[in-house]
Amino acid sequence: MNLLIVDDQPTVVEGILAGVNWELVNIDKKFTAHNIIEAKNIIQKQQIELLLCDIEMPMGSGLDLYEWVLEHHYTMKCIFLTAHSDFSYAQKAVHLQGFDYLLQPVTYKEIENSLLKAIDQIKKDTTIKSYYNYALGLKKREKETLGSLLREYLLTLRSDVKEVVQYVSALSYTVEADSLYEMIMIQLFDFEGENWENDLLFYAIDNIWNELLTIRKGKLIIICLDREHFILLFQKQNEELDIKQKMNLFLQTAEQLFQCKIALYPGRTTCFSELPAEAKRLEKRSRKNVIKKDGILEADDTMEMGLEYISPDCNKWAQYIKDGYYDLLKKEACKYLDHMTQSGRMNDEALRKFHKDYIYLFLEGIKNCGNGKSDLYMEGESDYNYEALMNSYTSVTRMKSLIVFTMNYLKGMDNQENINESRMDEILDYIHKNIQKNVTRKDIAEAVYLNPEYLSRLFKKEKGMKLSDYIQQEKMNIAYHLLKTTNFSVSIVASKVGYSNFSHFAQSFKHIFGLSPSEMKQENHK
Repeated sequence: MNLLIVDDQPTVVEGILAGVNWELVNIDKKFTAHNIIEAKNIIQKQQIELLLCDIEMPMGSGLDLYEWVLEHHYTMKCIFLTAHSDFSYAQKAVHLQGFDYLLQPVTYKEIENSLLKAIDQIKKDTTIKSYYNYALGLKKREKETLGSLLREYLLTLRSDVKEVVQYVSALSYTVEADSLYEMIMIQLFDFEGENWENDLLFYAIDNIWNELLTIRKGKLIIICLDREHFILLFQKQNEELDIKQKMNLFLQTAEQLFQCKIALYPGRTTCFSELPAEAKRLEKRSRKNVIKKDGILEADDTMEMGLEYISPDCNKWAQYIKDGYYDLLKKEACKYLDHMTQSGRMNDEALRKFHKDYIYLFLEGIKNCGNGKSDLYMEGESDYNYEALMNSYTSVTRMKSLIVFTMNYLKGMDNQENINESRMDEILDYIHKNIQKNVTRKDIAEAVYLNPEYLSRLFKKEKGMKLSDYIQQEKMNIAYHLLKTTNFSVSIVASKVGYSNFSHFAQSFKHIFGLSPSEMKQENHK
């Protein structure tokens, strides 16, 4: 272990170095300092486990030094030395949880004994911490393993029920094939703030439900199916739970925390062996929710009946394309989707049929515009995100985005010189509308149906700067304006431009403007 001796009197430091039996104490390296400034510098550069420190020093006391050590989360045992039996010193040393308090004059043997005790305690603390971290890691992996196993089971990637039951039972979650379960599918969408990482979403959802449901430990599990869908699974209790009230409480808490819309799909009480079939049924209900309705969604007639699909007037829309009335078609197509939604006719089947009709109309429009092919013009290989283009039937919002993209594309084909300008307008519009979020290249590429790599090349060519640099610059410009013109706190300003990490926001702001957000705010209020 490494030791730092701090005393403003060089003779005291030299005496300790010469008088203590270091072979007995078994210290690897001994560092010395004569004031707390030197001591802080050494602590920042070296791994120090033991601190032998005088209390009374002219440039700052040993108590001040150890308080700084604790504030900066350095882990070391501190033995205080003092020539004055001042009760306030002892009281402060106890408050800071100093390891020992030696009143001078003190013998070298007493220092040796105190150091040996401190070393012994450090070894015990290290052992306990290693066991704790190991157990924590095991527990964390146990839950992840259980979640992964049940996910595979629910998605029918594992079909042997007896084998799954055996594996699950080995993970502190004893089940039997005929055990009864309650299942709720959780769907999150339309995030307003910064998108949460999946791991954080998972642990937050897990914590909220564990607080809401008074269920025996180990009997509740959250399973992540994909970025948008989670499954809450718990064994049916002997006592009846007011699950609807719990779902309402979850919605209130989670919507405010995640800043998004949430749909809950409660399932039927099901035995363990039938859980995959129930999960599939809930997934189907979620897929039918193309209008992205939120709240508690029971298996009611509205979502299941699927009223007859009424096709739009495609002949009229085809004529609009021939005549160049792209904005009019855009308006009518979006109005049609709104009418289908409000009349209760919109579900996944209806949206798929509309998507098929519309894509055919669009590709015919490209062919009729003069290039002779029912295909997108591509400057390079795979410039357009065909997967996103052909799968926009997953929600009405996504379908409207496709309508805007396709009509702008056809408008650009009428004037090839302006096609890149039209693309850039869509890109910039998306960035500015979502500046309060953690906007990524992938998000933008999906929104404007471009390949992410091509998007980066196009942006650099048209704007002369990297896409990520532009987004950061726009965020910082808005933050600058808010700091100058409002009384918002710095943390609120950071959240309004999509930063949950305050430190990252402050660094980015200072990099661009040369002042920290706090300094900028102080300058404006002088």
